[in-house]
Amino acid sequence: MKKYIFLFLILVLCVFLSGCDKKEQKLNDLDVIKQRGYLIAGVKTDSKPFGYYEKDKLKGLDVDLAYGIANNIFSEVNPANIKYVSVTPQNRISKLNSKEVDILVATMSINDKRKLVIDFSNPYFAANQKIMVKIDSKITSLNNLNTKGKLAVVLGTTGEKISRLACPNANLVGTKTYLEAFNLLSKGQVDAILGDDCILKGFENQNFKIINHSYSKEFYGVALRKSDKSKELLNVVNATIAQYLDENRLKLNKINTTK
Repeated sequence: MKKYIFLFLILVLCVFLSGCDKKEQKLNDLDVIKQRGYLIAGVKTDSKPFGYYEKDKLKGLDVDLAYGIANNIFSEVNPANIKYVSVTPQNRISKLNSKEVDILVATMSINDKRKLVIDFSNPYFAANQKIMVKIDSKITSLNNLNTKGKLAVVLGTTGEKISRLACPNANLVGTKTYLEAFNLLSKGQVDAILGDDCILKGFENQNFKIINHSYSKEFYGVALRKSDKSKELLNVVNATIAQYLDENRLKLNKINTTK
């Protein structure tokens, strides 16, 4: 008898859990976030001024924008509204589509290839692809690197694609992060870095310079999963971007941080 009661309880539990799963499947992404109680945002943590640590505190333009999106979702300002997950150019799309994060606010350039697998918000920032070299370098363009020298690019970025088109014969050195690329340049192991000028600017000092020639202009957007369930969340994201742009809170000379 006890055996049958136990089996009956297991059956009831399975039916209950199945019902919960079906209910959650019907919810859109915004409802899931509200039900959970916080937004999970994928951000970069090595890309000053967009996402970086300073004295163990996560700061940056992307970090602040994600914080604003979370507060607008819950209609209140509260640090508990958001959880940050560190992402890289190599893993950020997989973390989004596997639902490890709800959105990506991670210096993500909007392009047609990425639009095939993810959706984007309205643009919130414009960046240019430029090269950084040592202050005494004679390199003035990618042409100088097409037959001689080493060029560092961050794998998974649009800079990697542009380098293969603009200087196909260059000796490319792929890195996982901008910090890794900058360290290679500092040690003389590469001759230049190609990347987003606004991120390279975070590494610029008296020993390095950015060549003032742009190889492309790109626009950053917040990335969401490509699904009808993301539409209501997208509306909140776009409304927050419009608010931040109207308040001039997405300027490099005015970096906002989490509270």
